[in-house]
Amino acid sequence: MKLILDMTHCTNAEGGKPASATQAGLVINAFRVTSQSGISFANAHQTVDSSGHAVTEYIRHSLSREGKLTVRASKLVVGTTELANQGEFICEVPDGAKFIW
Repeated sequence: MKLILDMTHCTNAEGGKPASATQAGLVINAFRVTSQSGISFANAHQTVDSSGHAVTEYIRHSLSREGKLTVRASKLVVGTTELANQGEFICEVPDGAKFIW
């Protein structure tokens, strides 16, 4: 299964402002389903941030039974132990988040 995000249709969880004009996608390799929380899955990848530092980004996704996908992003700079929050966004299915199988 794949997830396609169109962040122009997502809002910032803190202020309800529209998210960035970014599109992204990932392959869902593993997930968890609970009766209370719905479906959740995560992605971690290594990249280089805008300052040129090697980082590992962690992106967590939680899909509620109401069709709202919460996306939480954080990063860990290689060689440190401090996890930095990069934001939380709410994406409605199917405009902000589409699932393809």
